[in-house]
Amino acid sequence: MKRFYSLSLVVLLVALIAGCGSNDTKNKETTNAQSGNQNTRTETPNKENMSTDSLDLTQRTGIPFQIRQPSQDTLPLLGIMANLEQNMAVVQAGIWRGNYQAINKAANALVNHAKIPNREVQKIQAILGKEGLKKFVAADKYWHSKAKELARAANERKMEQIVNRTTELIQRCASCHMKYRAPLRDSPKWLER
Repeated sequence: MKRFYSLSLVVLLVALIAGCGSNDTKNKETTNAQSGNQNTRTETPNKENMSTDSLDLTQRTGIPFQIRQPSQDTLPLLGIMANLEQNMAVVQAGIWRGNYQAINKAANALVNHAKIPNREVQKIQAILGKEGLKKFVAADKYWHSKAKELARAANERKMEQIVNRTTELIQRCASCHMKYRAPLRDSPKWLER
């Protein structure tokens, strides 16, 4: 199973590097034919100011890719994960479209996500133990360092580095979920108020 995921990531990387690296100037004049979906909100930029970086990511697909900033200093872990998932989707959409500005903003939102409330940190420690909590925190710190590198690569418009950092982030997410999601989710302590 690991080989399949590794092979899939390699194929994705090759496709992204080949497809996105050279399309930056071609995409500057791209316009969108929006579907008749009444629930999709898009804003059409002026033709003379149109560039890949100024296009709303909903214009091509109708999917509302919106960067999620934390609404407060702390959020429940599940809320943080939902925001991270949405911001990773923006990063990936930005890669496909060569939109460095969107990638940079989403990467910074990843770095600056809300903190886990103390009561949930205590539950995590109760479930994983002190050593488990230390490993959980270490995984989070490493993940943040990669998200910062992603933001820096997007700021420098280095698509190959962006793809590499994004792949590392996805791998780290999957690794962390395999180690911690089931023990946390399945513990009765997690549901205690």
